[in-house]
Amino acid sequence: MPDGGDAPGEPREVDGRLDGARGVRLYWRGHLPAGEPRGVLLICHGLGEHAGRYGNVVDALRPDGWAVYGLDHRGHGHSGGRRAHLDGYADWLADFDAFRRHVVALHPGLPVFLLGHSMGGQIALAYALDHPDDLRGLVLSAPALASGQVPAAAVPALRLLSRVGGRLRPVGIDVTKISKDPEVVAAYRGDTLVHQGKPTLGLMSALLDGFALVDRAGELTIPVLLQHGELDVLTDPAGTRALDGALRTPDKTVHWYEGLWHEIYNEPERERPLADLRAWLDAHR
Repeated sequence: MPDGGDAPGEPREVDGRLDGARGVRLYWRGHLPAGEPRGVLLICHGLGEHAGRYGNVVDALRPDGWAVYGLDHRGHGHSGGRRAHLDGYADWLADFDAFRRHVVALHPGLPVFLLGHSMGGQIALAYALDHPDDLRGLVLSAPALASGQVPAAAVPALRLLSRVGGRLRPVGIDVTKISKDPEVVAAYRGDTLVHQGKPTLGLMSALLDGFALVDRAGELTIPVLLQHGELDVLTDPAGTRALDGALRTPDKTVHWYEGLWHEIYNEPERERPLADLRAWLDAHR
């Protein structure tokens, strides 16, 4: 495993590859604190992006002793697979389980938390429902549990088309709506690891099916933190409100951010959601 060549006792970067479902090679990266880590945070990124876009989260948490690891989903970033495509939801979950197991082997005995954003928020919720004993807590940032850009009337047609043309790419997202910060949007557009095209119908159909995860949310018993910008137009806040109402865990925290858009950790007002994340994780470690 590469160690980045940093001196012992200094913050350092690590990365590597592992086999995901059906032999797809997956890329992961980690950010280690100075000294021994006191906890592990796994990042589950959103549609089209990659785990390397969470530098603000890393910078906020690493001084507190967190080891922050992210996986590039299949078809994203440095990982293999058809770009922004999915053959079956089980692939996402099997990939992430292989990743979690790999990271746990590197840091046995440490508490493990999962943070999912947008599409990754939905995947993280699905994973936590299937693996509650493997996580100390779950953080969801603007989880994709209701669509802000796909009209409800179009959903049945998209599902039908996906059965016969799962690799078609008819619908994209408006990247100008990820953040009010023009530098964030420019960096996104200039990032060669970001998929600038449209996702396939196979992936979009899986996401639409994943909205039903809210119906299972009452099964969760681990601590949950929900964070969502009130002006998000990419993942409808209604999905997070429905999840809030469905959760029955005795340890639930919900933060709504007035005036914030989709990527709350990349907004000009990012200090508040990052501080809330930091405080919640510290209280639950």
